[in-house]
Parts: sequence; C-alpha cells; structure tokens
Amino acid sequence: MSKKLPLALLGTVAMAASAVGADHVSMHHMNFEEYGDKIKAGDNIWSVEKNFGVDWTITAELGYDSVSGASPAWGPTTPLAGTGDAQERNRRTQAAQEATSEVIRAGYDPHRSGYQVQPFDLDDKRYSGSMNVTYRDAARREWTVGVNTSVEEDYESVGTNAQVLFYADKRKNRSYTLGGSMLFDKTQAFQKYSNFRNEQQWEDLFTGSLEAGLSQVFTPNFYSTFTLYGGYRSGYLSNHYLTVLREIDIDGNGTIGGDEVFLAQDTRPDTRISGGLNVQAFYSVHQRVVVRPKYKLFMDDWGVSSHQLGGKMNIHVTDWLMLAPGYFWYHQQGANFYRDPGAADPTFAATGYATSDLRLGGFTANAYELGASLKVTAKLRLNALAAYYEQSNGYESRWWVLGATYEY
Repeated sequence: MSKKLPLALLGTVAMAASAVGADHVSMHHMNFEEYGDKIKAGDNIWSVEKNFGVDWTITAELGYDSVSGASPAWGPTTPLAGTGDAQERNRRTQAAQEATSEVIRAGYDPHRSGYQVQPFDLDDKRYSGSMNVTYRDAARREWTVGVNTSVEEDYESVGTNAQVLFYADKRKNRSYTLGGSMLFDKTQAFQKYSNFRNEQQWEDLFTGSLEAGLSQVFTPNFYSTFTLYGGYRSGYLSNHYLTVLREIDIDGNGTIGGDEVFLAQDTRPDTRISGGLNVQAFYSVHQRVVVRPKYKLFMDDWGVSSHQLGGKMNIHVTDWLMLAPGYFWYHQQGANFYRDPGAADPTFAATGYATSDLRLGGFTANAYELGASLKVTAKLRLNALAAYYEQSNGYESRWWVLGATYEY
C-alpha cells in the first residue's frame, strides 16, 4: 500500500533547522504511530547536497520505510453454523453479485448488526530514491529538474518534476516560480468478484500537478509567499484494502431485509481534479524570533474542501539551540460519496460510488508539534521533532523524528 502520509510527515523535518546552503549530508528517522494499535511506521531518509561552484546544485535522497499494524475495515462477526450455513451465505452472495459487481465474496453476514469495523493486519516495506539538479543562469534564474522512484510489494511509482524560479528585477524583492510534476504509479488491487484476499491485478494511476508561486519581500523583517496549485489524478483511485456495506434487494420485494446487507469494495471515481491556495508568511519579531503563519485552501470535484490555518515559530534560544513550536487547525468537508462507519445507518445503495474512509469524511483536526535544532559543532547539527494529531472523528496519531546534518 502507498505510504505517502508518513513520508510527507518526514519531509517536513525541515522543521527546526534553518535552510542549509553548504554542501551537506543528512540522515533522519521518523517513528509514526496511530492510537488504538493501528498503523505503525518507521521511515528513514538519507540525503546529500553538493554544489558545483555557484551555478549547479545536485541533491539526492534514499529512503527505506516499513509499515505494520492493522487497517480498519468492515467485516462479518457472525460465526458459521455449519456447512449448510456456508452454502446459504455463498448462494446469497452470488445473488448480490448478480446485482452489482462491487460485492466481494469473503464477508457476507446474515445479520445487518453482525458487521463491525475490524482491524486487518498489514505489513509492508518501501524503498525510494530521488535526485534533483538545479542550474542558475547569468540572470540567476534557477532551473530545477528531478526524478523519483519507489517500490513496495504492491505499489510502484516513477515520477519526474521541474521548476523554474526567476526574479522580477535586479533588487530581487519579488520572485516567481512555475513548477509541475508527474507520477506514473501502479498498485496491486483486489479484483471484483474475487474472494478479496487472493486474486490481485496491477492497476495504473497517474498524478499530475502544477503550481505557480509569488514571493514578495515587504520589509527587511517580513516577506510572504503565495502559491496557486492544481492537480489531476486518473486510474485506479479506490482503496482495495477498505470495504463498505451495500443494501441489495436480492429477493426483489422492494424492501431491504436484515439479511440483505453485503460487504462491498471501496469504490471511487477514476478521476480527481483538485486545486487550492497556499499562503505562507515569515516575520522576524526579534533577531532571535521568527513567526511563520500559514493558510492553505484545498478543494476537489469529489466534494472535499478543507482549510488549514496555523503556523510555527523559530526561537533561537542561544547561538547553538533553536526551538520550533507549531500548531495547525484543520477543517474538512467530506466527499459526496462518503458515509461515516459510525453513523446510525452506514450502508450504501446497491450501486454508485461509496467509501467509509475517515480521511475522506468531514472532520476538524488539531496538530501540535515541537522541533529542536542543536548545533553541536560548526559543521554538525542535530534535529528533533515531536508531534501529536487528533481529529474530531476519534482518530489520533503521534510521531517523532530524530536526525543529523553534517556540512562538508
């Protein structure tokens, strides 16, 4: 399964450290845990940056990540009473599959109340790598191109990206950026009409993104960045590890009985168009204190929209110690085809898009973090971060990061 969330968190390790301009190597480890004995992840990234004069810079990263734990999904709880019961369940499942291809074999429960969200074990490893090359021309415009790849047991990804940064004038108080990226992914998905656990087939995914940004220096102590971004995804966008409940009138009497609810696949549209706005400010309150407020707007054609508001501070306690506390508030409106698994009626109709993935639901969240950067020597810096995240739907997680950067 794709583990973009933990990796995105690890990517924020730029957290407590100032931007490193000199040649350097770094290593960071993140430990991520969801409350309730769910997902646990251990992510590791080794990176290097090398400058060739003042015109060329090459950066490269290698990553190794592991995920284990349990993923929550609907499943049956009523035990089989015998061979006859198993045959009857199989017969009714086949009847439901004739009405919709979304129904899966493993998991029919003859009692509506017998379905419960249960943990299903998962264990996976991911290997990743990326490289970016930046060139600065005579006008000091920056041209960056890069490639990246990752491999998991059931997920593969290859991508490329490019960006150009140029200044409005020689004073360099204003700059513009244009960038884009493409990902060509493949995932092994459980197939319809299968027994859910065995038959898999590779499915393609494409992700494209574009962004345009403006950076403006207003005063010696204040500057801000404004970024418009958009994205397009196509291919297999459902999550085959997740399930939903569908009501299917298999006896054709016009009503849904307690034995006419079936386990079905998470089913989403095969395209997704998204976009939004990202605003970040940097204000030096004091020579030792920098405030970094941020606002982000996101929306897509699935009905999801969100607002993120918060910020971080860089507090230079001493010449060798910097602290970076942060807080973010997040509010999301759920997808049009989402239904809360904890709702009084969590079932869907026989056909149509359907998901009970909490990440596509409506909720409010709070994230708290504290980073630290310790300058051990003139060339060695240690970084650390601890964070806690909670959603109004009951989801909670925490993570910590430890790392080191050495200039050479």
